[in-house]
Amino acid sequence: MRWHFNVPETVNATDTLTFTIDFHNVGGETNPEDISGYDLTFWVNGTQIGDMQPHLDVDLSSAQSWNFDLDDFGGVEQLGEGFDHYVEIRSTPTGSARWASLDYVKLEVSSDPIVGDDPNIAVAPVVNFGDFPIGSEASTETIVFSNTGLTQDLVITDLTLGGNNPDLFSITNAPALPITIPPGADAQIEVALTPSAIEQGVSATLTVTSNDTTEATQNIFLAANFFVPFNDEGTLWFVGTDDDGQDGEGDTNFNDPAFFNGADFFVSGVQESGEDFLPGNPANIGGASGNAARDIDDDYYFAGVYNTVVDGGTYTPVGIVAANERYYDRALTTGDPNMRWHFNVPNTVGPNDAFTFTIDYYSVDDNNSAGVSGFDLTFFVDGQQIGDMQPHTDDNLAAAQSWDFTLDDLGGVAELGPGFDHYVEVKSQSTGSARWANLDYVKLDITPGTIRDLIITEIAVDPTNDNVSFNFQAKVGEVYIVERSTSLLPTGQPGGWLEIEDFLEAESEIQSFTDFRAASGNEKYFYRVRVAEE
Repeated sequence: MRWHFNVPETVNATDTLTFTIDFHNVGGETNPEDISGYDLTFWVNGTQIGDMQPHLDVDLSSAQSWNFDLDDFGGVEQLGEGFDHYVEIRSTPTGSARWASLDYVKLEVSSDPIVGDDPNIAVAPVVNFGDFPIGSEASTETIVFSNTGLTQDLVITDLTLGGNNPDLFSITNAPALPITIPPGADAQIEVALTPSAIEQGVSATLTVTSNDTTEATQNIFLAANFFVPFNDEGTLWFVGTDDDGQDGEGDTNFNDPAFFNGADFFVSGVQESGEDFLPGNPANIGGASGNAARDIDDDYYFAGVYNTVVDGGTYTPVGIVAANERYYDRALTTGDPNMRWHFNVPNTVGPNDAFTFTIDYYSVDDNNSAGVSGFDLTFFVDGQQIGDMQPHTDDNLAAAQSWDFTLDDLGGVAELGPGFDHYVEVKSQSTGSARWANLDYVKLDITPGTIRDLIITEIAVDPTNDNVSFNFQAKVGEVYIVERSTSLLPTGQPGGWLEIEDFLEAESEIQSFTDFRAASGNEKYFYRVRVAEE
């Protein structure tokens, strides 16, 4: 944000100018347990003034302000009309913040000299311990107190823990009270966090009492998040099992098993009712086959929060889904050829974890039993096709279809946790005289730590021809794929990962590669190398 103005000629060289801004909220947070906000920096005519100040959801009542003087506007020579002076706020989001709404902004001029706090306490307003699996060891963070006053000692007389979970935090390695800090000096304490026994976000407030001239008490917000680690034998979710059958009655008996992120439940298949479009309804109520009032669509939702579109589409996401859906679309048909499954990717998934999507249809109904019929299946992640078409045919009903993909295809670590409307989709085209295929099961497996990016070394750009050359560690005889990106976005998005070499057979343990004229017109470029699939 920028504000342009002329500086009145009545402003004096000795005056102090104070810029103040206040945002009254932090919005769109995908994880309410996060400490979220914006780190703000202040600029006058393009030059930064002072230090970064945070606007945080745990301290919404605090405004941010910076002092400066007429010299920052060019002095008395640039008073009056004609000079395009401006002040600017630049921000960087923290946590899962998506926006902050402006309350007010103002610029004040005072002829009174600024009297600095003396003594004056300076300390970080928030200490975020981070995310921890249940059962992890205790963690410790250091809190530093500084006296930015000029002549007087800062004396801290009391440290008290309060708030929601003070019993999980404890002060350790602190000097005996009172703590005396001379001007320009520091003192520190350590705060230990005891792991929680249940999955939850925890917080506490450390209240610091001192002889600071303007803030006798100061609150430091402490926070952490505890989660159940993903360890469900490699499966994130499934609907149905490999039993060559289904509960396709659409009633409340719910005879098909299902699973999501550690929880078992039961579902029922419903006769399809035609092709549907995103986002679908996360609360279908089913209905018997042939019942015109049956309620089902192409979109199946696992419990989660879906308020951020990730596929570049224009649909409105469904928001909070409090419970896993109990009904699913039971079959592919020529008139209803697609199926989608929506889910949040757990925060515990790592960047090197590999995903495998598997689907199996146990039948093909057709009009001509003598010919081979089926459905050609293509697989999509967040709207982008992954891999090649795979057929499901009546002459090989026992074969399931599966595709591998990575966390990058789901937006990377930036799109983990609640809020993001991730989905996988199967699209189909009937072949032969196929009419429908009944779903046996569908599942998504995660294999931890199986993806290892190969190390690229000695990258160089030739300024005479814009060629980019690099070496990478390789295994002689192994075939590699080289990909390039200018944005680190997933494949298919602007500047996303693009395959530029699909068959590079290593001739030595240090393999070289040249991307001809790649640097022409590109300010930045990224490369990655992976082993080609067999």
